[in-house]
Amino acid sequence: MIDLHCHILPGIDDGARTIEDALEMAGIAAAEGITTIVGTPHVFKGDFSPEEFALIEEKRAGLSAALAEKNIKISLFGGAEVHISHNLIEEIRNNRKNLVLNGSSYMFVEFPSDHIFPGVKNLFFDLMSEGITPIIAHPERNSVFSRNPGLLFDLVQMGALAQANSGSFTGLYGRAEEEAALRFLEWNLVHFIASDGHSPRAIPPRLGEAVKRAEALIGGKKAGALVRENPKAVLEDREIPEYSYPTDPRKSKKSFQIKIPGFLRRRK
Repeated sequence: MIDLHCHILPGIDDGARTIEDALEMAGIAAAEGITTIVGTPHVFKGDFSPEEFALIEEKRAGLSAALAEKNIKISLFGGAEVHISHNLIEEIRNNRKNLVLNGSSYMFVEFPSDHIFPGVKNLFFDLMSEGITPIIAHPERNSVFSRNPGLLFDLVQMGALAQANSGSFTGLYGRAEEEAALRFLEWNLVHFIASDGHSPRAIPPRLGEAVKRAEALIGGKKAGALVRENPKAVLEDREIPEYSYPTDPRKSKKSFQIKIPGFLRRRK
């Protein structure tokens, strides 16, 4: 499996604090059957400055060397979780290679948890005009998308993609996020499942349980593609192979507040 979104680089953001934490996270991932991790530190969030891109590359090289030394069979690739900012297009023109995933045309876009600013469709149009395919990071954790999933549909219909966190499917963030992740999955509004791992203990890089829960809703082939074929295509800068046309939630016969089937309810 490929973990497309993970804060494994040590000492950069709110992810792994030390190289030891990062190596422990890699060990957990390898035991899960993950063979590839994309290090995606937060950028343009808080007091981040472009000068930190050099430090990110240094940390990535250091962790890759440590993984090899410890014989942990994880391939580490570069990327970022790009926070929405007023000058995002300018930043892409200046720092594109540091923002996209493994030098591809795909880029993670992160929204605040409780806000989607007006004009987001225009921004996504501008991103795509720059040759960028935006991947919306964990929309199920955004209260606006959760309440108004038609907006997520509109962005996906424009050409954006979306990545759900594995922990959302297992109740890690709460019931609302769990239900949103399942709804989005059923409406074909999820194209990747990734860990968004931040630490060995609180948010470890695990994918297996989330894939099992996805299988129960959409079948093994489609669920597996969300952690294998689709992220592999991103890293190779190809069109994702598993893509089902999304259902407009505004026209869905199902309520936005669908209940989780009993066989999917997490164990206490």
